[in-house]
Amino acid sequence: MQKSLHVKNYLNPKFVTLKPDQYIKDVIFVFNKQNIFGAPVMDNLGNLVGVLSGSDCIQAAIEGNFDQNSHLTVSDLMTRDVKTVDSNYSILFIAKEFMNSPYRFFPVMDDNRVIGIINRSDILRAISDAGSPLK
Repeated sequence: MQKSLHVKNYLNPKFVTLKPDQYIKDVIFVFNKQNIFGAPVMDNLGNLVGVLSGSDCIQAAIEGNFDQNSHLTVSDLMTRDVKTVDSNYSILFIAKEFMNSPYRFFPVMDDNRVIGIINRSDILRAISDAGSPLK
């Protein structure tokens, strides 16, 4: 039986989270080690307070705001106005969201808490599973 084409069936429930006070130099190490390009930022209570992408780190380096001795933190660079998606959204809806945004992933929410992330590769997996156009 084919999975239903909803976010809850394709999200990644095991994901890296960051803290606002982490140093960017340490985050870059984590991104490289985990082979990821971004992560949700959570406060000490587990609330989503932002997202940080590899692009944010690259931009800081281009602008001369970062080097290996930098004390730049996640909170200095993170995006605070976070686009999130509900676990019950359809893959078609999320695919369209990705096509209209620069984001590589969205935090997936359920009952106001992050339960996973969904990225562009997850959408491709859903398309492959569907074996037909998304509806």
